[in-house]
Amino acid sequence: MKVTGKGLAIAALVVVVVAVLGVGGMAAYSIYGNPAKMPVIAVTGPTPTLPPPNPTAVPTVNIAIAEGWPADTKPTPGAGLAVNAYAVGLVHPRWLHVLPNGDVLVAETNAPERPQEGRGIKG
Repeated sequence: MKVTGKGLAIAALVVVVVAVLGVGGMAAYSIYGNPAKMPVIAVTGPTPTLPPPNPTAVPTVNIAIAEGWPADTKPTPGAGLAVNAYAVGLVHPRWLHVLPNGDVLVAETNAPERPQEGRGIKG
């Protein structure tokens, strides 16, 4: 099937319209979508108030950003407990496994850089 200049122009116009609507929709959702409905004090502490479930077609997933301890500081532990850094310099630790001799293995999720050679369509 041969695509003529007019058909190609229509296809390009459709792609541009879909892209603009998609970006506009994402921008509107990020600005106006799903704001908090309860004050922070109501949902924190030892007895937080849980909001009712809100079933949606596409669930909202809020991924927490991991932050390390600031330099020369530690969390405050409960009475009789202590907090110490077990390991430092890890980028994305995910799994821990303790060997019978007491050694600890840590698996990180960051993959090494991939070579540029294998990317894209060749032909």
